Amino acid sequence: MKTLGNERGSVLLLVLVIVALLASLLTEFAFSTLVDIRLTETFRDSTRSYYLAKGGIRVGRVLLQEDKNSYDAEGETWSLGVVNYPVGEGFVTIQIEDQGGKLDINRLVDTLGVNPNSVFIDRFNRFFDLLGLPEPEDLTAALIDWIDRDEEIYQGDGLGAESEYYQGLARPYPSKNAPLDSLEELELIRGFTPEIVRLVRPHLTVHGGDEINVNTTTEEVLMSLSADPEIDRTTAEAIVALREARPFMTPEDLKELNRLPGMDTLLRTSFAVTSPTYIISSWATVNDGSRSMEAVVRKSGDQLLFLKVN
Repeated sequence: MKTLGNERGSVLLLVLVIVALLASLLTEFAFSTLVDIRLTETFRDSTRSYYLAKGGIRVGRVLLQEDKNSYDAEGETWSLGVVNYPVGEGFVTIQIEDQGGKLDINRLVDTLGVNPNSVFIDRFNRFFDLLGLPEPEDLTAALIDWIDRDEEIYQGDGLGAESEYYQGLARPYPSKNAPLDSLEELELIRGFTPEIVRLVRPHLTVHGGDEINVNTTTEEVLMSLSADPEIDRTTAEAIVALREARPFMTPEDLKELNRLPGMDTLLRTSFAVTSPTYIISSWATVNDGSRSMEAVVRKSGDQLLFLKVN
């Protein structure tokens, strides 16, 4: 009987061990299943968010095409955007930003990437100086060397930088020697600290044109457009006041600029009342999933120039 009792105890212990192992396996299986379900749901919601954000880009393009004005100004339907608009189980936010009122960095060099553009060089030098940035000519020269196709240091005013400089950094990389694709690249360029990039970003673009949309530009950009006659802060504020009272609707309306004090000889060739390109940003969320997209669109012909998915 003593031996039988020991056998019963051993069996009980074995059963308890097996139950514990089964419980552990079941718990692990349940946890793994839960994780897989959550991953699947997140993937599902992210996919739905992707298509919702893509739809937001399409809506933005439609809004631009429905704008039949002969001018583009702040306060129009396309500029109001959409915030957290409910769509099914998700929400979408759409923002459209005019690029024609900003200085185009890529215009510092001609389309062949060979010859510096003296008009834009003067504009950028004045612009950086107006913002009180140190060594404005050096910043302009660094931009030119980053964009142009060769490895020769820019020979104008200011000190530029080519691959030899960038390869000597702690984390080396070559000079791009091509147009900028986005403003994020600025922090790669000599002299453009995060603080300087933050200051210049609202006024610059890489998808602009030769002319500046007077209806949407900033006072700082206006002041950079002419040195003779000089557009000072007072004049820039007067121009903004004119467009707020009534947008400049046709090139003929730009004659109003010459009626401002000291502006009778101002050349109007730098100004426009429309913008060629826009950036449409779309953010979408569905439950725990979220995606965003950014598209550069040419309004004429609804041309998609660039699309970035985040």
